Amino acid sequence: MNHLLPTLGALTLGGSAAVLLLALAARSRYGAKWRCWAWLLLCLRLALPFPLLPQARNQAPIQVDLPSPPQAVRPVPPPSTSAPYTPPSPGVQGEQPPAGSTPALPRPEPDAALPSLSQLALGVWLAGAAAVLAWNLHAHLRFLAYLRRWSAPVTGGDAIAAFNRLGDQLRLDRRPRLLVCQGLKVPMLAGLLRPALLLPQGDTTGEELGLSLLHELTHFRRRDIWLKTLALWVNALHWFNPLMWYMVRLVERDTELACDEDALRRLPPEDYAAYGQTILNAVARLQGRAG
Repeated sequence: MNHLLPTLGALTLGGSAAVLLLALAARSRYGAKWRCWAWLLLCLRLALPFPLLPQARNQAPIQVDLPSPPQAVRPVPPPSTSAPYTPPSPGVQGEQPPAGSTPALPRPEPDAALPSLSQLALGVWLAGAAAVLAWNLHAHLRFLAYLRRWSAPVTGGDAIAAFNRLGDQLRLDRRPRLLVCQGLKVPMLAGLLRPALLLPQGDTTGEELGLSLLHELTHFRRRDIWLKTLALWVNALHWFNPLMWYMVRLVERDTELACDEDALRRLPPEDYAAYGQTILNAVARLQGRAG
């Protein structure tokens, strides 16, 4: 625990530099797919604020016992004829301590231990991390409650046929649940342990439906939702660093770009324009809902 805050500070400084480098890498020739791999490695390291190697403990210096030099033999004085002085026995009242000695003073009782600066910093960090985690968990639970109330299995034959065809094309042995949900503007993939592909009610049909399903199933195949969840965990641990909040937005952007790259590789060139128009329509609907 003594090394937690220094390790956390070193990690967040190194992570900030990596976030800036990856943000600049978006302008280079490296694709979003490789940036997603870089985000994964960075998040895995930042998710554990502990040193990877054990710290070397300070060992006590080795003590060597050297033989003491021989002492000179002093002559023994002859016995005195006078009677030896017998000191008074301790504990007798009225006796004074010998001259030159300092009387022992009573020790003051120690005050209550006050928290140190490092303990206060640790408490503030833990409180902030717990608050961010609680907020994200609360939002997720509210969304799950919304799905349980307003979602239902898809019954349309065209949507189920397109879903199964694309699942076979992507070679998905395990597939998400296909649900329709009221209030959605665009299709989306939700759920970490029990993923579900959610469709808006009666808005997406025909070619646009197939391209939207391809986009979301590609997200599922790439396991992008796990990377986004990991980025949220890192953001909660490093909540005091503004670049970690920016990192969550960059991860969201690069996962979308990488998903589009993978989806376009599976389409013929004549369908590129239709796919791009489908993505633009989804963005327009989301902006309309936000406005």
